[in-house]
Amino acid sequence: MTTSQEQLRSLALSRFSVDYDPNAVLIVFYENAVVLKAGPDVAGAGIAAETRSPEALLWNFPELEDVASCVSALIPIDAGLGSDNALYAALLESWPSALPKTQAIPTRQFLFERGFEAFSIVGRASQWINWYRSHRYCGTCGSQNMVQGSGALLRCQACEIDYYPRINPCIIVLVTDKDKVLLARSSRRGATFFSCLAGFIEPGETAEEAVAREVYEEAGIQVTNIRYVKSQPWPFPSQLMLGYYADYAGGDLNPCPEELAEAGWFDVGALPSIPAPSISVAGQLIEDYCRWAINKNLNATRES
Repeated sequence: MTTSQEQLRSLALSRFSVDYDPNAVLIVFYENAVVLKAGPDVAGAGIAAETRSPEALLWNFPELEDVASCVSALIPIDAGLGSDNALYAALLESWPSALPKTQAIPTRQFLFERGFEAFSIVGRASQWINWYRSHRYCGTCGSQNMVQGSGALLRCQACEIDYYPRINPCIIVLVTDKDKVLLARSSRRGATFFSCLAGFIEPGETAEEAVAREVYEEAGIQVTNIRYVKSQPWPFPSQLMLGYYADYAGGDLNPCPEELAEAGWFDVGALPSIPAPSISVAGQLIEDYCRWAINKNLNATRES
């Protein structure tokens, strides 16, 4: 066994309590980017054509032997893929010169260019890495936390407090009024498209209560008939988006300037630029409702 193999084996066993498995599959991250094989590392560039295959995303231990000293985290992941091979998320603490033919793509850019189906496993792995990066040290005594067992637990080595992965639940809601939908553009810099209203669920609040509160706080209107539709993990860094429809119940539209640059009612057949349904539950909520409303109107026209 080479020195590099010994380094990886030592890292796996001593720091992360996992076995060195040459057949294991790894997804590699550097800062807030996923590292792909065989692409030019050009800042701001799109994903190179040769890095679009699944093989470009998945690494194995032998491929990382020359950069073992740069690997600072190795987190086992339950990918739910039904594969016999173990899956890990690996974090590079520094960029290794021994990886010349690679491309580091920000995870958000990877989502936009690949779509959510291809992104789902990367998003899951990035949430584990973000959890590890933000919980390296105990919040009580400041001692170092260590990965335990299957990787779903960090434990303080001094006071033995346990830290589990954190999920931040959010609501995202499309407010409708017959053939109109309420869409808004965020006040965040660079926001160009219109989307649903969204916000974090506060302590002691149900998701439905959060829907009513967020709509009133951001748009100044009341809603009724709040109904759950679907959910989506959103790993920036660790949100779980709970998608809802709600009917307009009253009030005058009054967008909160701290949250929204503009908001308005749009006809289902004349929408502004919206998020792509392939990557966002917001886009799916909008597309599904508008298709339903348009088909309903067409059927009513045929019957009259």
